[in-house]
Amino acid sequence: MSTQTDSVRVDVPAKAPVQPAAPPQHMDRRAWDRIVSSAGAVLAVILLVLGGAAIYGGNFGQDNVRDRLAPQNISFPPAEAMTPEERAEIGEFAGAKVDTGVEAEAFARYIGGHLEAVNGGATYSETSAAAREEGLDPDVAVELQAKADTLFKGESLRAMLLNAYGWWTVSTIAVYVGYAMVIAGLLMGLLAFLGFRHARRSTPINATA
Repeated sequence: MSTQTDSVRVDVPAKAPVQPAAPPQHMDRRAWDRIVSSAGAVLAVILLVLGGAAIYGGNFGQDNVRDRLAPQNISFPPAEAMTPEERAEIGEFAGAKVDTGVEAEAFARYIGGHLEAVNGGATYSETSAAAREEGLDPDVAVELQAKADTLFKGESLRAMLLNAYGWWTVSTIAVYVGYAMVIAGLLMGLLAFLGFRHARRSTPINATA
């Protein structure tokens, strides 16, 4: 194509034919369902494995606490041997053997109440330091040292019981978390199964009627 202006010929290129736009590409619904379902299946397996491990670890921890407490043969006094304050505090455990973390914590509180009466609420460290003061009457020093020994034994036992309670609590939480993860894994596995079944029933996007 050409045109002429004031004796100058200018060639004008012809317009190229307009190509129709390519239709947008869409992912096959089947492929999308399979991808999502596969990810869900992997997540379900991970949840089930971690949940099972948490349950095993929690049960192991609880059994370990029982195995440490049971041989000590620690028992709560019967209800009639408790004071009204003790019955209000730990009456539900009266006469029971201490072989769980919950019972260990309760017995630690029971010991703590008795330790407060040994030396007016003073701790072993405070009582022992008072027994070593210079110029103290020897009889008073002996009495304070005996109280310090009692406080040391009581506080040591109380610390061990509270340590058992701490591990028992961690183990119990692990068991609950493990069950929650197993339930979540089973639900995720069910959703993945439904997704795969839906993928098999879906019609491909490029299927002809």
